[in-house]
Amino acid sequence: MRLLFNGLVVVTASLLVSAGLQAAQYARINTDDGVVWVERKGETLHHLSDSPLAGGEIKANSTPVNKAEFVLPVEPATVFAVGLNYRSHAGNAGASKPEIFYKSASSLSIGGELDLPADANNVHFEGELVVVIGKPCAKVTKQQASNCIFAYTAGNDLTERSWQGQDLQWWRAKGANGFAPISPWLTTVSGENTFTVTTTLNGKVVQQESSSNMIHSVEDIVSYISQYVTLQPWDVIFTGTPGRTQALKSGDKVSVSIAGLGEVLTQIK
Repeated sequence: MRLLFNGLVVVTASLLVSAGLQAAQYARINTDDGVVWVERKGETLHHLSDSPLAGGEIKANSTPVNKAEFVLPVEPATVFAVGLNYRSHAGNAGASKPEIFYKSASSLSIGGELDLPADANNVHFEGELVVVIGKPCAKVTKQQASNCIFAYTAGNDLTERSWQGQDLQWWRAKGANGFAPISPWLTTVSGENTFTVTTTLNGKVVQQESSSNMIHSVEDIVSYISQYVTLQPWDVIFTGTPGRTQALKSGDKVSVSIAGLGEVLTQIK
């Protein structure tokens, strides 16, 4: 299947079948009647009466997957991220507790062409598993945390390394416009929630690791954040990147994919 958005072609497989997951998959698309939520069934997107979090039901309208124009699959949200969450990336530096930081709402996108700020000369890719919250959650335990999660997706925590070291806060290094591209698909998963994150740069695999190797699990992260900040529906959490990263240059195409969840492709202008 080939999906065209923002001028880039994303090639994906029949993700849910190949991954063997019991799941539902949602997205948002542009239509003649405005932006609508859809649920995917095979190669057809069935329009919903409202968002899946608001109990949206399937309507008569539908759109073929290969004809859809996708838009960001979350409503305005707070974006959290975790640093130092794989030993392959940071050794034991983040072992004592989840190291949380914020990315801006305007950093979210579904990929496509990215025009970097003029003085951004050291932007690295960071392929990650991303969690989307489904209901308000405050001070939940690790055991309760899974009830807070609506869906998973794939994302790229783009980072300007020079700014990261120069600034008091990572507001621009991590939060510049377009620095948090995610897949247009939101996938609910019952049972197993271990995934393999794969990042390719110009077609070459540069990161690949199981989320089972995260120092702090998704449930640990959700519980930890909720002790201090009440998580809200549509909040997004990037859960950390594995392995090595490197600087991107003009013309580079970086893809982050997770079997069963989707793919996000970004091309640097």
